[in-house]
Amino acid sequence: MKWLLVLVGFLAAVSGGVIPPRCFSEDNLSQGFNTDLSGIVDFSFDLYREASTLTNAENFFFSPYSIWTALVLAYFGSAGNTKAELQDVLRITDKPATLALWRALEMLYENRAGNTSEYTFNIANRIYFDQTLRVRPCVSTILHNEVETVNFKDLTGSAAQINDFVSNTTKSLIPTIVSPIDMLDALMVLVNAAYFKGTWQYQFKPSNTRQSKFFITPGNSVDVPMMSLRTELRHGHSKDLSANVLELPYAGNDLSMLLLLPDVEGEEGFSAMVSALTASSLSRAITKRSMENSEVFLTLPKFKVELELKKELIEALQNLGINDLFNDTTSNLTDFVNKPGLAITKSIHKAFMEVSEEGTEAAAATGFIAYTRSSFGSVPKTFSCNRPFVFLIHDNNTKNVIFMGAYKSPVP
Repeated sequence: MKWLLVLVGFLAAVSGGVIPPRCFSEDNLSQGFNTDLSGIVDFSFDLYREASTLTNAENFFFSPYSIWTALVLAYFGSAGNTKAELQDVLRITDKPATLALWRALEMLYENRAGNTSEYTFNIANRIYFDQTLRVRPCVSTILHNEVETVNFKDLTGSAAQINDFVSNTTKSLIPTIVSPIDMLDALMVLVNAAYFKGTWQYQFKPSNTRQSKFFITPGNSVDVPMMSLRTELRHGHSKDLSANVLELPYAGNDLSMLLLLPDVEGEEGFSAMVSALTASSLSRAITKRSMENSEVFLTLPKFKVELELKKELIEALQNLGINDLFNDTTSNLTDFVNKPGLAITKSIHKAFMEVSEEGTEAAAATGFIAYTRSSFGSVPKTFSCNRPFVFLIHDNNTKNVIFMGAYKSPVP
């Protein structure tokens, strides 16, 4: 199973009034940071509600955490109202505390990557400045891992440098994200890339996969390859969400897929569940009090989701309240460089996901094995994802939502 996301923001300079130079610093980083990531989770759900309505894609998949991370990178260079808007939408308070949290999460995932072979999760950021810009020294010092200087007049060379970074981070699954023409008139490019590969703690047997009905609506169904699994899993019901919730852990138990299945079939029930999603409602839904660990018969479609967002991402962020960053007359990124008028003019978001029996990308024969009651003892509870559901890739330690999506219709 692999998830990929790349977010690229292209920024060009325009004329505007001179803004007094400012810079951010690492002052007070030693005082620690707030480990509550509920603000990131609320941003994730808000962005999903906005972005999912702006695309015609049957299914939706993205990494809200990766987008949050990239926007925080822009926040470090923001000032004035641009900074205020980003703080409000991203649920952050000040730069020192945000930088401390940002680095702590980065270190957490780096340490995990070095201490486990059970799954892979990489996330990396780059901010490419044109060589003609005078980047503030503190920016280069504090963001020493992220800042790179390039010659954007060399369209082919600068595009190749960015593509190499993305390709290396995503293990060549996204070899190209920008083209040389995209570099024309660019002065700064923000890039975020994320990659995940994990295996189920309890794997589905390929021989148990059978064709079964998936109900797009209560009266409209299509046959899909449906995987099945009988084992002990955490599951429960959330009154807040009006949905059944099940946790499907990955090997290592650091990450899990949370499956949210609305009580009421059809679009009304699905929309009500999505509207009720908040960090608080999710937290209550997955507490030990709300979920029991017992034998479950789970059926889950074997599926692949690919999505690309461009202008839809900017529109969704504007709907949430980030406007100045995308307006060349009001954008204020002077904490990066003493050059007014930098504004994000283009974004690209690519995401890919494949769910299979093992949790790997390798395809298996399609099929569906019906649960045979005579081959078991007691009758387990059934959790059947045979109609539209939401899935979250959840960090069990930080309580963060890394990836999020909705499966509503099989795609040929």
